[in-house]
Amino acid sequence: MLKNWEEKVKEYCEKYNIPLLYLAETLYEPKVVPMIRGKAFEFSVMMALQEILPEDKWQVDKPMMNAQIGFHDIDVRVLHKPTGKIVRVECKLAKKGGYRLFTDGHSEIRVKCMRSRTLGPAKVKELAPKFGISEKVLAIHNDQYLSADFDIVISSIGNAFYTTDKKTGYFEWSPSQEGEKFLQKIGASPKKSFQDFAFSTLYVAKTSDLKISNNGVICTRAQCKNKKGCGFIPNYPIIDFDKKINQPTNNWVSIKESLSLFEDFIQS
Repeated sequence: MLKNWEEKVKEYCEKYNIPLLYLAETLYEPKVVPMIRGKAFEFSVMMALQEILPEDKWQVDKPMMNAQIGFHDIDVRVLHKPTGKIVRVECKLAKKGGYRLFTDGHSEIRVKCMRSRTLGPAKVKELAPKFGISEKVLAIHNDQYLSADFDIVISSIGNAFYTTDKKTGYFEWSPSQEGEKFLQKIGASPKKSFQDFAFSTLYVAKTSDLKISNNGVICTRAQCKNKKGCGFIPNYPIIDFDKKINQPTNNWVSIKESLSLFEDFIQS
């Protein structure tokens, strides 16, 4: 018999000695919230892909892994049943407060995409030959991903409209007037929750389109000697929105239109 969510929560608290009465207060701690939200987003992506990708050809799940530092785990695994090929999905929330409107009318949202733990000197020495790059180069980019770490990045734009309350320290939904206008332009209805719309609005991009490789993205590392083609993924990849069509213009697509993107991996 499957357990309901209440039984699971109670069992979890008993297992790890967490006072059930103060579970909410524990989860509200500013240091805990980002970790919880990031991990929960992986399950949101899994469920969204299960709805979009035809289940007769695709299997979407979330493998439980505990990867060692330097060897990236898989947030969401997408299996193409006919071929057995796997597409590795990385789930990244937008940067907090990461929405920006420019004077020319276009908007951008920054996605937070970096290693949770920086590679130290010993790990750089160990991993550089395995990655096929020099220790010096890896040390310069020690908190950045390589395009080989995963195949696709999926981001929710919701976090871009959050701020931190200075009094409580809590993360609060607080879009500016420009932010609300932007959400309406891309489909939010004033009669419904802008917050729910923002978090259910997911965009997808191939890792190969995000890496710094003569695609107009410039590496910001001062010591990087190949700022237009170092091959690393920026810490904050940008989703650019055209002011007229209100859609991304730099290889990000709506998750609702991502089937062809997944199919590209199977054909390659």
